Amino acid sequence: MYATGTMLRQSAALAADIEGLTGPVASRVGEALAAVPGEALRRVVLVGSGDSHHAGRAAQLAFLRLTGLPCEALGTQQFLDYGMLGPAGPHAATLVVAVSASGSSPRLVTTVRRARAHGFPTLAVTGRAGSALGEAAGREVAAALGLTERSPGIRTYQASLLALLLLAVRLGGVRHALPGGGPAAEDALVAEIAATADAVRATADAADAPCRELAARLTEAGRPWAPLVFAGTGPAGGTAMYAAAKVVEAAGLPAYAQDLEEYWHIERFADPADAPLVVLAPPGLGHPRAAELAAAATGRGRRVIAVTGPDDTALTGTAWHTVPVIGTAREEWSPLTGHVFAGLLGARLADRLDRTPFSGGGPD
Repeated sequence: MYATGTMLRQSAALAADIEGLTGPVASRVGEALAAVPGEALRRVVLVGSGDSHHAGRAAQLAFLRLTGLPCEALGTQQFLDYGMLGPAGPHAATLVVAVSASGSSPRLVTTVRRARAHGFPTLAVTGRAGSALGEAAGREVAAALGLTERSPGIRTYQASLLALLLLAVRLGGVRHALPGGGPAAEDALVAEIAATADAVRATADAADAPCRELAARLTEAGRPWAPLVFAGTGPAGGTAMYAAAKVVEAAGLPAYAQDLEEYWHIERFADPADAPLVVLAPPGLGHPRAAELAAAATGRGRRVIAVTGPDDTALTGTAWHTVPVIGTAREEWSPLTGHVFAGLLGARLADRLDRTPFSGGGPD
């Protein structure tokens, strides 16, 4: 049976997972890429559904910056129907990375088999070694956690994200594209990723009480605010998608993610005028627009919830509520701390509404 207590325990375990997984997964990434013609690649496509797709969106910047390659994050069905149509050029120049925590998603297995038959090099990122997806892809990076408790994806999401970031680092090394170049540059980046465990632990500690308070504020009128809109861009766009998913899965509340600029073009006109807006604002290229939009939305009467650094006065000074996130060494790693609040908020909302995860939406 699903329970919010499991979500809270999983959120508390995230830092230890990074500490335990980074080294072994980095080694598996190296083994999986050994037979991939990295220097001949011209594109990377990250394919998955649900949390796996969200992880791809969150990791996209790391591939763009560290490998020097165009990178797309596509949903499983989108890639199956349209992703193999282009761009023009040999399929062998596009690396297809299929992501599934279970390693058994039937649609994704079908997708990988078809991609491989069309000549695409394929690689699976899974949570279980020897999976059906890994067999279909021919190469597998397993970020195995040995989970025994059923829960909306929290530790599994982070494990997939971690593996993708390490894959971007290693592929950048293979292609001699890393800043500074050479094995030392690759080792330094892996060490940076491992060091995010401290920031993840600090974020989990700092965000729990604000998430509990936020859940109370969002339900204080006797009915929950819905839908909840999570706005972000760049890596935070993937985190916003993941956060919305945790609210839906845990509490059964309508929630969705939107790009910062698209929100300003569309949802700012939606009633009621004081509806909450969750703005994800990690340091990086997207931060100035996030701060600008948060201020403008506040000026229009929105209840802005800032998910940002505790010292980010550009947002915290005017926000209706703040959930703190501790920063990372570089923007590429920011999704590792940015996602921590999502499981906490989903669990706290479910507790406030006396609901259990996956109980919404009627019978299967």
